[in-house]
Amino acid sequence: MKTPNKILILSLIFFVILYTVCRFRFEPALTNGVLVGYLLGAVNFFSLARKIVGLVEGRAGVALIFNGQIRLLGTGFVIWFAMTKLNLNIIGMLVGLSIIPVCMPFFVIYNNVKGKDDGTPT
Repeated sequence: MKTPNKILILSLIFFVILYTVCRFRFEPALTNGVLVGYLLGAVNFFSLARKIVGLVEGRAGVALIFNGQIRLLGTGFVIWFAMTKLNLNIIGMLVGLSIIPVCMPFFVIYNNVKGKDDGTPT
């Protein structure tokens, strides 16, 4: 299994636990903000992982330059729409966006402790 998929699975486990706790403890605006933030983070992470793999394998195209800007514009639009039209909590969205970056160090530490080779040259 590829490394980005493993990171997404680990972050999904953390998200389900956090979402369940927030659903019982906090108001729906914060909980739905966590959901929207996590979905945005997962889409951005998966998109960036695909682009990096494409660059490493030599499949860089002209669209790659503009794709980052379009992805950033789309992310900004979704955040604006969620805050203004859906009245979601910005703190919840920031917590949701930060789930994947928090999971990455745990994954790296686990791989180093287990001694798994990720295929990078030494």
